[in-house]
Amino acid sequence: MSSNDHIESYPRPGKTAIVTGGSSGLGRTSAVALARAGWNVTVTGRRETELRESCDQIDAASGRSSSHYVAGDITKEDVVLRVFKETAEKFGRIDLVFCNAGISPPNVPLAEQKLSDWQATVDVNLTAAWLCAREAYRYMEKQSPQGGRIIINGSISAYAPRPNTSPYTATKTAMTGLTKSLSLDGRKFNIAVTQIDVGNAASEMTAKMKEGPGVPQADGSMRHEPTMDREWVGKEIVHIAEMPLSVNIGNVVIQATNMPSHVGRG
Repeated sequence: MSSNDHIESYPRPGKTAIVTGGSSGLGRTSAVALARAGWNVTVTGRRETELRESCDQIDAASGRSSSHYVAGDITKEDVVLRVFKETAEKFGRIDLVFCNAGISPPNVPLAEQKLSDWQATVDVNLTAAWLCAREAYRYMEKQSPQGGRIIINGSISAYAPRPNTSPYTATKTAMTGLTKSLSLDGRKFNIAVTQIDVGNAASEMTAKMKEGPGVPQADGSMRHEPTMDREWVGKEIVHIAEMPLSVNIGNVVIQATNMPSHVGRG
């Protein structure tokens, strides 16, 4: 099974969002936050059991049946096409796409990095976002009223990389260019585009920042780093999503206050 058993072909109340990487972490948190604000939400990812759990939480947050999921690999064009087609059939239109799915390969010295890890990182972090944005344009250009919003999950690594992260950093830097290009091209179609750069939101991926020796720093040392509750990221996604399309935040950084970042040395 790759999606919900049955798709009802009529619009539901509220606006509709698609969230990639919606089976856990920031994707699930943001999807639930949107549902709490009255949005219909389609989540997509590779793990069907976890997607079902996300849908249960979305419906509980909205107090109604407001969720849909599509299980699959969004680096594949046919999967992306299905995500958008099923969402439009179920909810009537597409108002927001949060391109959130991403991976980070092992942080090892460049000489030890694998081509397969590089290619996988480019596919998930960059190509999947481009595929979803392209499909979003196809729907948002034609629907009435015209337009919608795309949010790209970038990274503080786009400005200040961590050691031994060239595949991840390269893709996140590329997504800054993608965001700007999409924003420019979207003007005539009433499509607004935002890049959100998240620093140290608490998750399984950031648990190592508080354990053992911590994580590598630019000066070669290891240290623990503060993290923040990822619910604040969900709230920021809702804040951006709820703005009229005549207003846009082109880029926003949300981070744990005292984390080492691009705002200064150390």
